Amino acid sequence: MKIRNEKGFTLVELLAVLVILAFIALIAFPIVTGIINNSREKLSEEQFNRLEEAVKSYTTKNVAEDEACVSISELKSGGYLENVEIKNPDTGETINGIYHIIWDTDHNQYTYQYDGSKSSC
Repeated sequence: MKIRNEKGFTLVELLAVLVILAFIALIAFPIVTGIINNSREKLSEEQFNRLEEAVKSYTTKNVAEDEACVSISELKSGGYLENVEIKNPDTGETINGIYHIIWDTDHNQYTYQYDGSKSSC
């Protein structure tokens, strides 16, 4: 009686592994995509919150009238923002616009409106 020394996997075993891997990929892909999109949204929100805090600090020290304007580059040069390039995580474009600072008489506070189409006041 001759004993065969068989090594390797059968086609059925290989197909079973491929089916399992495909099933895992189908489950994992939407989860990973959701995590990436959520991270982008949080990063974008955090960047604009940081910008708005810099504008509020600038307003407290420099604005005495009902309307004013400050650019991102002025905030950086004045030390209100780090001197680093801020990019929109969705588009990759550099955020380098201006903020309109307007006194809201109804609520007795300033409001801030970002305008990305201009880079200086």
